[in-house]
Amino acid sequence: MVHFTAEEKAAVVSLWARVNVELVGGEVLGRLLVVYPWTQRFFDSFGNLSSESAIMGNPKVKAHGKKVLTSFGNAVKHMDDLKDTFAELSELHCDKLHVDPENFKQPQRDTMVHLTGEEKAAVTGLWSKVNVDEVGGEALGRLLVVYPWTQRFFDSFGDLSTPDAVMNNPKVKAHGKKVLNSFSEGLKNLDNLKGTFAKLSELHCDKLHVDPENFKLLGNVLVCVLAHHFGKEFTPQVQAAYQKVVAGVANALAHKYH
Repeated sequence: MVHFTAEEKAAVVSLWARVNVELVGGEVLGRLLVVYPWTQRFFDSFGNLSSESAIMGNPKVKAHGKKVLTSFGNAVKHMDDLKDTFAELSELHCDKLHVDPENFKQPQRDTMVHLTGEEKAAVTGLWSKVNVDEVGGEALGRLLVVYPWTQRFFDSFGDLSTPDAVMNNPKVKAHGKKVLNSFSEGLKNLDNLKGTFAKLSELHCDKLHVDPENFKLLGNVLVCVLAHHFGKEFTPQVQAAYQKVVAGVANALAHKYH
């Protein structure tokens, strides 16, 4: 059961009304297959999935993506009854397709980030254009709005009562900048994330007692913010590289917990 306020429902429905299901569906499924390549095993009949361009231009990927997003559109119409809305699809994926939902989580504990030379160039090339002040504040702000339970670690930040208050809070912006400066250090030391974040990991574990899951949440929010800021420049290939980086940083920050 998803619990929405009337305002949240209106926001979802309003945005969805402007979505081009065919265009967005194809891109969403395509990015899934590029960023998380192990998911390709469920699409053996789709033909050429050998490269980013092959996937994003594959007509079967586009068609199935449209189908997936059409089903998602039904969910938007039945937000109070998602269980019944997806009952048949759940049965199909469980009993016939044998898709284990755990496969899509793909847990990682590796603090090493294994990037190709091309991926490293993509990461550093995009990062050189990032406005740390702006992106840092937005990333931390969105974390606090989207996952409001994370606000408990920021009691001293003052007014966090509404999205506007959070996003315009000077302490949120300042701390977001600080967080992204630390992330920048990680990008300079991709082969030694564990050492780079050792002190921060100890601080968050022993003194601040921060749930390590929050590091993953922040990493994923950062990817969303980068996509928002860079648009088409944030290609599936660039996203795939950044997903590796934020996962590695999150695991390095969580290292002291293990």
